[in-house]
Amino acid sequence: MEFSKEENIARSLNSNLTSCNLHEAVNKKEFRDLVTEFFCIDDCVASSDESDEDSVCVEKHDFDFVNDSCDSDSDTDIENNENDVQLGLPVVDEVEKVLSSKEVNNTALSDVKDHEMSKIELYSCKNCKLNNGEPCFKLFSKDFVYELRMNMSSLSDFEKDLILLGKISCVFRNDPYTQSSKKKQKERKHPRTEHYVNGIRVCRETFKFLHCISQNKLTAVLKHYKEFGLTPREKKSGGRHASDKRLLTHDDICRVVTFIINFAELHALVLPGRVPGFKRFDIKLLPSHYTKSKVFLSYQTAMKEAGERVVNIVGFRRLWNALVPFIVRTKPMTDLCWVCQQNNSLIYKSANMSDQEKSVRCKTQEEHILKVTLERSLYNSMVQKARDVLKNLGVTELESTNPATRDITMHYSFDFAQQVHYPSNPLQPGPMYFLTPRKCGLFGINCEALPRQVNYLIDEGMCITKGSNAVISYLDHFFTSYGLGEMHLQLHCDNCCGQNKNNAILQYLSWRVIHGLHKSITLNFLISGHTKFAPDWAFGLIKQTYRRTMVSCLDEISEVVNSSTSTGVNTAQLVGHENGDILVQQRDWQSFLHPYFRCLPGIKKYQHFRCV
Repeated sequence: MEFSKEENIARSLNSNLTSCNLHEAVNKKEFRDLVTEFFCIDDCVASSDESDEDSVCVEKHDFDFVNDSCDSDSDTDIENNENDVQLGLPVVDEVEKVLSSKEVNNTALSDVKDHEMSKIELYSCKNCKLNNGEPCFKLFSKDFVYELRMNMSSLSDFEKDLILLGKISCVFRNDPYTQSSKKKQKERKHPRTEHYVNGIRVCRETFKFLHCISQNKLTAVLKHYKEFGLTPREKKSGGRHASDKRLLTHDDICRVVTFIINFAELHALVLPGRVPGFKRFDIKLLPSHYTKSKVFLSYQTAMKEAGERVVNIVGFRRLWNALVPFIVRTKPMTDLCWVCQQNNSLIYKSANMSDQEKSVRCKTQEEHILKVTLERSLYNSMVQKARDVLKNLGVTELESTNPATRDITMHYSFDFAQQVHYPSNPLQPGPMYFLTPRKCGLFGINCEALPRQVNYLIDEGMCITKGSNAVISYLDHFFTSYGLGEMHLQLHCDNCCGQNKNNAILQYLSWRVIHGLHKSITLNFLISGHTKFAPDWAFGLIKQTYRRTMVSCLDEISEVVNSSTSTGVNTAQLVGHENGDILVQQRDWQSFLHPYFRCLPGIKKYQHFRCV
């Protein structure tokens, strides 16, 4: 049976617009073409050459369903340059196949619904008593709130204004006198507005939340209705015009988002746990060589082959950052965990394997991450306990204290940093590049409870070794000159066997306990590849200041260390001067301790040691 145009339009208008806009129950392009064909005058129909450019303008709210927030009322313009550079790359066949699929779209929509439902669950209208003394928001079901918010988000600003004006016109009171059955009528000074949703009176905050509008939006609509009545609201600044050919349509934006999501499905990697450098847990990592420019070139080629409009690279980047910020490029990093690298590589190569094999590989990485998390929790708990102890004692600085005079437990961390070179000039002259600078080593011992760090500056003339003898010599000097007199000592360091994880360090700590310098000492090692802790933070502050300061000698490096923070976190301790004067003695502790102690076999497989 063939229907007339009027019947077709009636059937389409009576269908669920939410499904039409979001769930693709009705083809949106066919619906728009049907309405345009019926309502547009023949004289206004554009020529076939201009049909691609005169597409319907879509406001920002039309693609809010894939944004992180639906409540923004900003009118950010994303313009498209008509003179795009004609660049082309061979598009991957798999990208073309995935681009045409709808499975990723359904996944994205389900994620959006979960995000919206979580916002609805967390929302509460405080200090509202319209529901018999309880918040009015409880009168609505979550499904009703979700459908209403999605409907409002899919509308343009003009359509949203018409709906708000219609609702306000029903409840806006601005007659000359007040109306009250129990009080005397008097001259009205201010207009009164009550808010209703689905026939139920609600507070202003709930009204704004249900309609996805801000207070500025509601105030502007009320002001317009008071001055001009029930007439369409137009922006005085002009705003965005539907005739502007540079504006992106809803379909243009959806094609960009769909391409990026599909590209990530092919090439991105989802890792268990939190990815270092990112606060979100839903991060999808693209390989480091896939820059946004490279992805844009693939998008450009795919759109040209499909005969669709190409968004310029500026708009492409803006849409990526605004709508799919969880898809990121892996940052080049150093000193990473080898176990994580191997596990992640196995996960990446399991794309075509069975779910059981994928689960086994993910479980292996999750167990490793759990172990790392437990070690990090132990480190944080030790630091917090030491911080509470010093807060109760009122100690604010490192000081020379007789050993084992305070019945407290204190925590320290120590580590080597990369060498710095001097002389150093932030405005480096050309000939200086070819000179061989002098080296200065950095060894830091950090008391996180204060926080304070003593940085030993080791001139290359004083650097005998970076092994256990040097570490023990600096630790011994620190406890003598800066120790807080604790009876129980807790130490954290990385897993470097040549410097920290060796028998000489354990023998020295045992020697301190035997001589009564401490009652107990715990030596803890962070897991390899997950060793970022307090000394690295202090070293970073030093390096930042060092890069922008002119340094000519060792004393100036000491000044840089002392001035690297305004709160005095870093303190410089010279091991010696350039002229050969020694300030910190470096002794051969290995030869001294070896005759009195036995070596511990298999030391590398242990993470925690205790000397009592």
